[in-house]
Order: sequence, then C-alpha cells, then structure tokens
Amino acid sequence: MTIDDNVLAVSNTIFRNPEHWVFVSDEMKKKYFFIFNRYFSKKYPEYAQMLNDKLQDEVAGMNLIHAFLSGKTYPKWFWSKSEKKVEKSLFSQKEIVSLSQKFELTEEELDLLLIYHSEEIKEELKYMKALNEQDK
Repeated sequence: MTIDDNVLAVSNTIFRNPEHWVFVSDEMKKKYFFIFNRYFSKKYPEYAQMLNDKLQDEVAGMNLIHAFLSGKTYPKWFWSKSEKKVEKSLFSQKEIVSLSQKFELTEEELDLLLIYHSEEIKEELKYMKALNEQDK
C-alpha cells in the first residue's frame, strides 16, 4: 500500500487511518513537517514550540505529532481558514469617500477600520449624517 505524496493524504492518514502511518515515507514526513507543525500550533502552541527548532529531526517530529493526535477525531480547526474580511459593501461608496476625506485616511487604513471597527464606523457615519442635517 502507498500513501499519496500530498499534505491532505498524510493528514487523512493521521486522523482517519492511523494504522496506515507505516506507509508514510520518511521523505513525506520531512516534506510536510513544517506545515503540520504550523497547523498543530493553532491548538497546541506550547507543543508546537517544542518541535520548532532548526535541528529538529522532522521524521521524529511527525511521528510525535502522529502519536499525539492518534485516536482523536478529525479536528475542524486543523484546516480552518482565517476570518473573512468585512466587505466594504456594508457601507455605500459615498460614505466611504466622506470618511476617507474627513479623516484623511489611506485605503489601507480605511480597510483596517472597516474590518476591525465597523460598529464604530457606523456610529461615526450616523453622527456625521446628523451634523449634516443640522447644517441644512
């Protein structure tokens, strides 16, 4: 039996078919150690840090990761993607332009504000609208 030489096949071997671990070659373990240790660090940063050394034997490291995760169900966090960026479409183009002009924001600064402080942006837009109505 052989295991395909790709990261998904190796992860399936670890989580779904641990008895096939003997068929994962040392070359594959070396090749994918960094990737697995990086994903491993999402949930177990203290253990991943112990394996994070220039002189770490990658084969032994993968064997340790396999032994630690053996018997555990396929975790949802393992392949999870980062949080999605808040779309600018929550705000009209006119609102974005007025914010950008009022506070002299670059596009990158505005993007960060929209992602991490969208509620505050809504409040500020509401306040700006109220001020504009008072001026009329």
